Amino acid sequence: MANQEIHVDQYRYLQHKYREVTPPDLTSRATEFHQTGSNLRQKDLNTGLESFDKTLSDGDRAHLLKRTLFGVSKKELRAFSGQSLAEMLDTLLTKSAAPPLPINNYNFLSDKGPDPDIPHGKPFIEAPFNNTFEGWRVISLKSWQISQMLKHKTSLEEKMILFWWNMLPIQLWGVFVTKATYGYISLLRRNVFGNFKQIIKELTVDPAMLIYLSGAFNSKEAPDENYARELQELFCIGKGSNAKFTEKDVQSAAKVLTGWTIQEGWFGNTGPAGSRFVFGRHDTSDKEFSSFYGNKVIKGRFGLDGAKELDELLDMIFSNNEVALHLSRKLYQFFVSTEISTQTEQLVIEPLAKIIRSNNYDVLPALRALFGSAHFFDEQIQGSQIKTPVDHLLALWKSFDMPRVSDPQQEIYLYSALLWRMSTQGMEIGDPPNVAGWPAFYQKPLFDKTWITTDTITERALITDSMIYWGYWINKDYQIVADILAHFKNYNNPGDPNSLIEEFSSLHLGIKLAETQIQTVKSILLSGQTSDYYWTGAWDEYINKPNDEAVKEIVLNRLKPALQTMLQLGEAQLM
Repeated sequence: MANQEIHVDQYRYLQHKYREVTPPDLTSRATEFHQTGSNLRQKDLNTGLESFDKTLSDGDRAHLLKRTLFGVSKKELRAFSGQSLAEMLDTLLTKSAAPPLPINNYNFLSDKGPDPDIPHGKPFIEAPFNNTFEGWRVISLKSWQISQMLKHKTSLEEKMILFWWNMLPIQLWGVFVTKATYGYISLLRRNVFGNFKQIIKELTVDPAMLIYLSGAFNSKEAPDENYARELQELFCIGKGSNAKFTEKDVQSAAKVLTGWTIQEGWFGNTGPAGSRFVFGRHDTSDKEFSSFYGNKVIKGRFGLDGAKELDELLDMIFSNNEVALHLSRKLYQFFVSTEISTQTEQLVIEPLAKIIRSNNYDVLPALRALFGSAHFFDEQIQGSQIKTPVDHLLALWKSFDMPRVSDPQQEIYLYSALLWRMSTQGMEIGDPPNVAGWPAFYQKPLFDKTWITTDTITERALITDSMIYWGYWINKDYQIVADILAHFKNYNNPGDPNSLIEEFSSLHLGIKLAETQIQTVKSILLSGQTSDYYWTGAWDEYINKPNDEAVKEIVLNRLKPALQTMLQLGEAQLM
């Protein structure tokens, strides 16, 4: 009961939203959830960054995989069974080989005919800008990114890319030059477990970022403060109580960055996107900073030496302790919990920042410490996040072992359909709503509750119903159907209704069901009877007669409404 009591406030919010849109018989709730106090999450949470020294349970393993991957499959749980936490982290924190390049598969979508610059099936990442086809390339690039999330190996890599994209974002539609935006994605992938300072340095002169935050137009005649402000306020220093940089610091940083712009001619030519430093556009005056930065003065440099002022600026910023604290909070809010109590700040954030500083801003040691900590596996943390639209949809797709699509035309239809389905729930891959990222990770007081609205909860219910009953429509002529029976054949003991419910919950739900909820689901499997054999007998008969359609229908007619009930519970929205 501890987990259920801890998350009552989060749960009540979900229950309220479901009650608005879902028939009561599909929203059975345990009375225990409604008799406890409110907003207990994070109160009296006294675990910290000390190592988790207990033997991992199956629930612990599922928790780690759900937070680091986009859902977990039965195959993955089995693969990690018996492994130590250190062994699991070795696998999860291993960088994989670069994926295949995104190719022109968008001719199927285009209403303007084939792309004249890029043959079908060939990479488009160095193609000259083409206003007619750039939109289709953006869709293809977004779909490619989703395909990497679905096809990824058991590694944190893809989810870490999403983390960086949320913390250091651009918008693909806003930049609208796919050769530049692919370069941004490559930057994140290249440095995914790397050095934060190096990421910021590369990001500052990245062509996509120079376009997105107007750095390409920053010159001595008209210093543009856009990137200089976000560099401090959102990317490096943040808005903590001790983040006391000034407007003068923003203005001085903008002057340091004058002269950096996009490479001449790349926009309309074949070849990769690039940036350059034009010394004639650079402000050569001395740049003075506030006491927050120790009253630092960056001396003005002339000629190509002006580019070296960027290194001085970053050295100055990263010498401030707030940078490591800011990164620690961002990691915590994305992977652990959006809410940071005073106690958590002391027990987790500050020690994590110390690890980051002591490793010269290399991120990998911090990730290993965070995911290996007692705090991460604390009972109050498990099941405390509302799934993002990406986690919700892709986890369903993965956990149900949805069939792979090999036909190139159907593949682009599939990934673009998934793209729009997540977009209607407020999370379009490649396009956070603003430069601060998705509000669920920073906007008080709702945080991740912003994912749940009357519209989005209806969308989630439609998605799960589709998975269970009629398949997932890719377009009007093609649908992908989950093989429900094959899914359960892979369980340890699907003939036991208690074991089946428990195993399904470990894959799809964030916290354990209350006993009354289990009995509600079980009664559906038993067709209202009281003996477990009413399900066991039906399942065994199906196993013995797999080609008997009447027997198969009996099993499916019990399974499907039981799954629908569980996937429309508030617990199914948590991870």
